[in-house]
Amino acid sequence: MVWSLSQTNFQRNIAVVIGINNYQNGIHSLKTAVNDAKAIADLLQKEYKYQEVIRLFPHDDHGEATREKLKELLFDKLPNAINPTESDRLLFYFAGHGIARNSEDGPAGALIPQDATLGKWETYLPMQDLNTALSKLNCHHLLVVLDCCFAGNFRWSSSRNVISALETIHREHYDRFIRYPAWQAITSAAYNQEALDYTDERGIASDSLHSPFAKALINGLKDMKADLTGDGVITAPELYLHLRNNLIDKDGLSELQTAGLWPLQKHDRGEFIFTLPGFVPEKLKPAPPLDASKNPYRGLESFDEKHNELFFGRTEQVKKLQDFVKTHALTVVLGASGSGKSSLVKAGLIPQLRQDQIEKWLIIPPIRPGETPLQALNNALKEAQFSEIQPQQPEKNLAWSIDLWAKNNPNSKLLLFIDQ
Repeated sequence: MVWSLSQTNFQRNIAVVIGINNYQNGIHSLKTAVNDAKAIADLLQKEYKYQEVIRLFPHDDHGEATREKLKELLFDKLPNAINPTESDRLLFYFAGHGIARNSEDGPAGALIPQDATLGKWETYLPMQDLNTALSKLNCHHLLVVLDCCFAGNFRWSSSRNVISALETIHREHYDRFIRYPAWQAITSAAYNQEALDYTDERGIASDSLHSPFAKALINGLKDMKADLTGDGVITAPELYLHLRNNLIDKDGLSELQTAGLWPLQKHDRGEFIFTLPGFVPEKLKPAPPLDASKNPYRGLESFDEKHNELFFGRTEQVKKLQDFVKTHALTVVLGASGSGKSSLVKAGLIPQLRQDQIEKWLIIPPIRPGETPLQALNNALKEAQFSEIQPQQPEKNLAWSIDLWAKNNPNSKLLLFIDQ
């Protein structure tokens, strides 16, 4: 089947939603997984009008979630009875226990069926088996959402972490998202991290009906709150960013758990999207015409902060640099001439620090020392409303100026980028 640009509606929207609370054989029960799954299933069916929602909630009217039932669903019912085609999209959601272990091929994870036995790997459902089963389907778009401990191990059965830059969706973007395959996974916790069911600590009430991840997911999809650009379309990266920004403790200082977004093997240039019934793609604005200011190919010229929307393909490096800068007083970025060091900082790091939801940053305009480094520094400090540095004792003057700023801004951090 050849996908047409004019074909902007899927023939079927299908969801498989699994939630397990009551475990057996030495595995402790969960409190919120079934509530989470029910809420997600209802939201997809009632608000997003998914035509087929397969529900699997143990001790409910929707059947058991034993290992055999899960394998039957994945390897028989989905490919044969449901049989998604290239005109369909599928969302697979699992809430329950997960487990991790190291293997010769690297970290491995498994989902825990309802009838699993504590400590017996053969009674679990390996994430690799889940990935294998889903990979055999023919759906055009697939989104896997795992809310379980060590969910990040699913990345080891898929591919590297790639997060698209956040941008307003134009009609051309939407057509590309729909036209090309989108096979993605969102995980609620890192590969070595437990996912929270509920806890009395860190601001989550013990009587909560939902896990922190599910609560953020439901809130994000309900009334399109995860539509961060306000264009009527929620993309997988937008949903991920909404989740990440809402998985923060009550003090706003650290993540409760680390959500992840991963492409699967069949992923191409598409994006899994959510739109409400009645959404009209034709009402999206067309992309603005290209001119020199919007050219993403700058040759040997570096990208500046204003070029952030044009700077792409280095998300992982920006994230690593951001994590390093947050924990070290001095960071040196080394690389060959023309390799993009300045662009990485100015168009990658600095915009991310400005958007940081946890820490507040004051960023002094980047300086190039040149032949008169003190003058360059003074110009930057003056623009940032700092005291100017006197040439007689520049080190002491600089230290005094920063110390005064720090006392007046005890909850902020300062970044000075010297572009040598």
